[in-house]
Amino acid sequence: MLAPITLRYDFRPRRRSLATAAVADLFGLPEREPPHTICDGLALDVRAGDLVLFVGPSGSGKSSLLRATAEQLRAVDAFALPLPDVPLIDALPGAVEERMAALAACGLSEARLLLRAPPELSEGQRYRFRLAHAMASGGAPFLCADEFTATLDRVLAKVVAFNVRKLVTRAGVGLLAATTHEDIVDDLAPDLLVRCHGDGHIEAERRERLRRPVSFHHELWLSEGSAGDWPYFARWHYRAHRLAFVKRVVLLWHGAEPIGICVFATPAASLALRSRYFGLADPRTAVALSALNARLWLLQRVVLHPTYRGAGVASAFVRRACQLCDIDWIETLTAMGRANPFFERAGFVRVGTIARTGRAGQFGPRAGIAADTARKSRFSDPVYYVFDNRARGRAAPESVA
Repeated sequence: MLAPITLRYDFRPRRRSLATAAVADLFGLPEREPPHTICDGLALDVRAGDLVLFVGPSGSGKSSLLRATAEQLRAVDAFALPLPDVPLIDALPGAVEERMAALAACGLSEARLLLRAPPELSEGQRYRFRLAHAMASGGAPFLCADEFTATLDRVLAKVVAFNVRKLVTRAGVGLLAATTHEDIVDDLAPDLLVRCHGDGHIEAERRERLRRPVSFHHELWLSEGSAGDWPYFARWHYRAHRLAFVKRVVLLWHGAEPIGICVFATPAASLALRSRYFGLADPRTAVALSALNARLWLLQRVVLHPTYRGAGVASAFVRRACQLCDIDWIETLTAMGRANPFFERAGFVRVGTIARTGRAGQFGPRAGIAADTARKSRFSDPVYYVFDNRARGRAAPESVA
């Protein structure tokens, strides 16, 4: 429990002048009037590791109350920390995989984005990086952030709030945030919600921490797609843009906007980890290949609009898309599996990592993939996953939850 907080401000001008006197005379303001009270003896039940959110309209005193609370807790202003002028992947401590995971948790998982420095980022991207950078800096039990998500579009604001809740829980670092936007309350899920109504009227409520999906999950839905939908999403993918042997395409929508795509294709003729997982003795015979094509597909491409990354949408989308496929088994290969475990959350089993060979690519000359993909993959060490889809008839795949 913090020491009681009392905040009062005088309405007198900081410096008298003929102009201030003229304004006072024009509106009949008294020469002396009582100070404006924001709070009087307010006791806030802030505990270690808490996420505290101050909400209210402009002028209600939430920023002043945030600063007073931050002073008692010796909180560090997340947006006052200087940003390093280096690529994002070099700005955080730890192994490369750990840095990628920390950035992905803030919605910064796009491969090309990790190579940019903070001055090259958009306002929204820089905002998310500031949060990741502040969390990684350590050394303070609490961080504070005024005007939280105020400059972001509202969908991105909800995703950032959802991610920040996870970061605070995972890192055990408390956060004090203030905003005029109450549309993020459910996603930020504060432990203590402080409503500033103005004129000294403040309500503080401790809330139970519940695990729930992102607030707009009920607005997401799936549809059938085609290979013709791929060019729209290809700009966000880091491999070759050409698709091969497409079997099915599933699209993810947020309202009327397409935001995700899963492309399923025929699998490569042979893969050592697959043979080991399924116990295949001679996978290249005509009978084996025929059985393989009848029971196994490759999840060739997964792309989610950058705004929605990190909010649990990708794993739910991939799981539902797989359940829509009338096939027993689905495999996939991804370099991102080394940093972001969303395939495991989608229900895939991690089989192993395909070590690079230093030759034309770890897939071999008859893998059935584009030459450009093979060239780009020669140093990637992708993770091999398998999804057991034999229980697909028991699922309800028409929505994403």
